[in-house]
Amino acid sequence: AELNVDFCAAIPLLTITGSFGIPVEQALDVREAIGNPKKVLEIIAPIVAARREKPQDDLISVLVEAELKDEDGSLHRLSDPEIYSFALLLLAAGSGTTWKQMGITLTALLQRPELLAAVREDRSLVKPAIEESLRWEATDPMFSRWVTEDVDHFGVHIPKGSVLHMCLGASNHDPERFERPDEFDIRRAARASHAFGGGPHICLGMHVARAEMQTGINALLDRLPNLRLDPDAEPPRLIGFYERGATAIPVVFG
Repeated sequence: AELNVDFCAAIPLLTITGSFGIPVEQALDVREAIGNPKKVLEIIAPIVAARREKPQDDLISVLVEAELKDEDGSLHRLSDPEIYSFALLLLAAGSGTTWKQMGITLTALLQRPELLAAVREDRSLVKPAIEESLRWEATDPMFSRWVTEDVDHFGVHIPKGSVLHMCLGASNHDPERFERPDEFDIRRAARASHAFGGGPHICLGMHVARAEMQTGINALLDRLPNLRLDPDAEPPRLIGFYERGATAIPVVFG
């Protein structure tokens, strides 16, 4: 099997489209159209209209029925364009990142068979393995931000209007915070990292992402005995500065 595209990419896509009430058979159509919002909305708009008529147990129904309080105390519901933009945001931000991070986690474990065996034997290690992969190789190690005012930071002048490229991945390898920071160690003492950002920019979907990875990796270990990298294929590599992830993850099992 090839885990990166055939498995890791499918989990978040099916989770998000399923929460919208999109049938499984249409999920790949959504994935193909992600770069074309108009095509995505051709699939989502009829669902929004149907849920306004008859809500069901899905996220679109929650958004349709949500009531927001304005500054004057009056209540209003989300418009169709507001729901569309929220759905497009979830698809764009949530499908690629969780896919890449799950691939990074599996690559790290498959490259260390003794750790993979330990995780398979003791499933309480799945969660710390994911948290360590987030620290060790976050899929979003770089972020760009506009500088809104002139600032002097540790002797460096940063003028208003600049674009600041922040390497959060470097903070996750700070030796003053993490002992042996370049080592992938699922048993290290838990400490918060910047993998999901922080403050007002912290990742909205971080809990869903963690749940998807835990569920997916546990299912993989349940279903595929003796899972290991394919010795006859090119081993996976971690590449990229933005949207960092694994190349193909070829495996054999059984």
